[in-house]
Amino acid sequence: MKNGHIYRFGWVFTVLVFISSATGCGNVPSIPQTGNEPAQTSVASAPPVTEIAEASSTAASVSDPNVLYQDDFTNPGTGWTVDQFDNYFVGYHEPEYYHIEVTSANYKAPIIVEPEKRSFDDGTIELQVFTNAGKTAPEGDFRYGLVFRRSGDQYYAFTISQRTKKWYFLKSSPTGLEVLKEGTEGSIHDFDVDDVLRVDAQGSNFFFHVNDHLIDEVSDSAYASGEIGFYVESFDSPSTHIHFNKLIIRNYEAPAQGSEVTVLYQDDFTNPATGWTEKTFDNYFIGYHEPEYYHVEITGTNYKTTVFEPEKHSIADATIELQAFTNSAKTAPEGDFRYGLALRRSGDQYYAFTISQRTKKWYVLKSSPNELVTLQEGTEASIHDPDVDDLLRVDAQGPNFFFHINDRLVAQITDPDYVSGEVGFYVESFDSPNTHIHFDTFTIREVELALTCGVSGGTLYVRSGPGKTYAQTAILSDGDTVEALGISSNQWIKIVMEGSDDPGWVSYDEGFISCTPTVDLFPIVSP
Repeated sequence: MKNGHIYRFGWVFTVLVFISSATGCGNVPSIPQTGNEPAQTSVASAPPVTEIAEASSTAASVSDPNVLYQDDFTNPGTGWTVDQFDNYFVGYHEPEYYHIEVTSANYKAPIIVEPEKRSFDDGTIELQVFTNAGKTAPEGDFRYGLVFRRSGDQYYAFTISQRTKKWYFLKSSPTGLEVLKEGTEGSIHDFDVDDVLRVDAQGSNFFFHVNDHLIDEVSDSAYASGEIGFYVESFDSPSTHIHFNKLIIRNYEAPAQGSEVTVLYQDDFTNPATGWTEKTFDNYFIGYHEPEYYHVEITGTNYKTTVFEPEKHSIADATIELQAFTNSAKTAPEGDFRYGLALRRSGDQYYAFTISQRTKKWYVLKSSPNELVTLQEGTEASIHDPDVDDLLRVDAQGPNFFFHINDRLVAQITDPDYVSGEVGFYVESFDSPNTHIHFDTFTIREVELALTCGVSGGTLYVRSGPGKTYAQTAILSDGDTVEALGISSNQWIKIVMEGSDDPGWVSYDEGFISCTPTVDLFPIVSP
């Protein structure tokens, strides 16, 4: 059963009244307020007794002392705004939602804030919310979500679009609305299914989550505290109907240890609204292949094309992964071709990592205004036959690049020429008269080097810490390979121990252990 509208410490007031009455006092004495006490409560402070006395009849004891406010909107008595104008309507949608409906395009509904308009500073805010498909136009975009630290026209907002799978971190001021950060999150659900938005706000630092994925971290010091509420804005949607299911405000909870802000961009191409190019020419066709792919088809020999991420973000250091395959039914049975990832592109300048499912070859390419050169090439037996995904991965860090196929590291090169640029896809036909490539899932993350070390020429003792004074816990033999986590300042490599939650440490000696990438690229770690 859903819990109702909850205030912290409501029972304290009841107990105080009972004690005062039992001692014969006719009135509860007022609590003096000093000049430096805030008029409004904040997340870090207990609410004044006067506000608790005014709590509605739906207020209940809080079993979790960290919960500062909670409402599941099953009871209209909790006091949220109910209002109707020509182009929007806000109110309770009994028996279980609060809703905001915008009935025109290019309109932002008034910010609806928590009924008592309390001021919160540090805190964790969670909202369950979804788009009602039955009352939302089938075409057009919009965004909605949380508002926090609001004072008049000044506030932050964390919003999503279920239609485009995009998220936005907004900053409003009296002079306008600014996008501080934006991105794409594949876990955003389709209509009529709740998404969980979460903001962890501590001082000037904000952590943003969608459906338990930590998607980004932003710092901005402009607004220190303020009200919390809801945001809805239509773009070209003539009718937008949003259901707010549950709102919880808690004391600040840091993101779980081990959570990392990693995903910079992601698309699985199930939604054509994500904006990738769709074009048809005499010798190629590119576009969405509903319901689950993006594709590039080349209908001639000796032809090359590239397609780049719609917003043309410039990416420097990153880990880029692509699932892709050849569609055998639409690809000629004879002739060769190659396809894959393009990165750090600016005009005719870019790198590309490509494969041929037909010959099992891979290529690292470098394009310039003058020519296309092969920096490195090889053969990889794990490349699949047509109609089966291959996973291509590039780890780009400064001038260093690591190339993987199906979780196997196949090459490492260094080239300093192109520092950053756009990321996208590459397809080239050689003697194939028809080439049809399906791009399945595409992800750009903060750079994650896959660190491995192999023992050669002897035996290595694994110790519990980075030094010979630590206890010996295991032995590695010639030919063993381990996953590495980093290297200490005194040249001991921290490794993952299979079957143990505790890491191990081995001394780095070029004569006995070799690592990929080379240890100069390892992160520095401590016990």
